[in-house]
Amino acid sequence: MPLSRTTIFIVFGFLFFSTFQSYAGLVLERNRYEEGASQKMRGSIYMQDNKIKSFDEEGQFSAIFDLDTGEMIQVDNLSKRYSSTQAVDYFAYYKQYALKMKAAMIQQLSELPPNQRAQAEGMMKQQGIELPGNNARAVRITLKNTGDKKKIAGYEAAKYEIYRDGTLDQEIWTSNDVRFQEEIDMNKLVDYLGELRKIEDSMRGSNSLSQKLEEVYTKVFSSGFPMKTIDYPLSGNSIVEETIKVSNRQIDSSEFQAPKGYTKVPLEQMLQLGSQ
Repeated sequence: MPLSRTTIFIVFGFLFFSTFQSYAGLVLERNRYEEGASQKMRGSIYMQDNKIKSFDEEGQFSAIFDLDTGEMIQVDNLSKRYSSTQAVDYFAYYKQYALKMKAAMIQQLSELPPNQRAQAEGMMKQQGIELPGNNARAVRITLKNTGDKKKIAGYEAAKYEIYRDGTLDQEIWTSNDVRFQEEIDMNKLVDYLGELRKIEDSMRGSNSLSQKLEEVYTKVFSSGFPMKTIDYPLSGNSIVEETIKVSNRQIDSSEFQAPKGYTKVPLEQMLQLGSQ
């Protein structure tokens, strides 16, 4: 028996919808702000076919990472320049950069009079920066799965707390929704996020994350995609980064490539542009 026009339309529509859904990416709109502040920095994350792109609302800088190839692209839209490197080289560079910064900090502190040095060290401690020579001290790291859950941007998320020496250091809400798993290899993402945390920790004065802290972050990130994080400094207000909206969208493949007409420069030069 031949199919009716209505049946053909329904079947075609279903196939079209299914195909679109399987290839549509995810767009995450995020806010970053200091607790209690009215001003918020807005940014976006694109995720599709194991590729990630992040950028802020000003649009000057963007970062692209291919989880399959390990390529990392840094883009400066103002100068129309970009760098392309492998993640392993990118992370190695930042490790050496952190060591150089630490050596420079030690030198600068050594040249200060005792009273000014004490004042500088006190300010660094308040900002959560480890003082030179303190890295050998063992830090007690504790992970707490609170069991709390809530919806963030429409996705159910679970709350984890990380403590350093008994003091709350960070709060992370993760979602293991299947829609993230359809776009991103979560195992590869865990490694990527772990390396980024190492960079953040090294910029606070540590050479690297302790083995215990690495294990904690691996466990947290393995539980799902981080929808919201709250960093608690030793002094001052906490820093919040949260997802406020998630949309399905077909993302053009060019979004995950270096823009045409831009000049390729070494990673070191690109990072210098970002610090200006």
